[in-house]
Amino acid sequence: MKRLFACLALCGLFAACSGIPLQSVPRLIKLPNELLNADPADFMFAVQTDARMVPPPDAVPTLQIRFRPREPGALEAIDRELPMSMSVSSIPALGLAAAPAGRRWLIYSFTPASQAELLRIQAYFKRIQAQRKGQGGGTLSVGIAQEGLAVDDAALAPTRWESWLRMSRKDGFFELWSGSIAELKKQAKKEAASTPSKAIETGKGAK
Repeated sequence: MKRLFACLALCGLFAACSGIPLQSVPRLIKLPNELLNADPADFMFAVQTDARMVPPPDAVPTLQIRFRPREPGALEAIDRELPMSMSVSSIPALGLAAAPAGRRWLIYSFTPASQAELLRIQAYFKRIQAQRKGQGGGTLSVGIAQEGLAVDDAALAPTRWESWLRMSRKDGFFELWSGSIAELKKQAKKEAASTPSKAIETGKGAK
């Protein structure tokens, strides 16, 4: 689901982003700005899936951050992918409901290197905001690539996949996307077929 948040906030229609819960729309629209003030140590990504589904070795979700200056060359463009790693955090302690029988949770958080990189990106945008004093600087888009976690298995293709996101401990998790593994893979292939020039961006996160 690359550029998932950006897709939602821009289109307002869910034909290209089916599976996004309506109650999550307000959170997703605010996400780019929330990310710039988030504590990287609080950021977590959770997937509930069939208990038989075991991610491929070394497969992890990545947070994608892209910034395109309004005036090419006026500011540094950003194109980063921050990998996460499996977390052993307690499900009840995180505020997530226990997975039903035959289901399991996969919990991910930023690696130390990704935390440090996000802090550098946040500092960069704070400098832009201070220097430009409210004037628009460009377009910020964020998203999570998660499809690599799902294995290609016909028996698992129709099973339900739920992804959840936490930006802060205080606010807890909210549901990001849900659907079958087959739908997840289908949307990923559709996005992969699009050219970079058609990438959807949103949110004037740098002002």
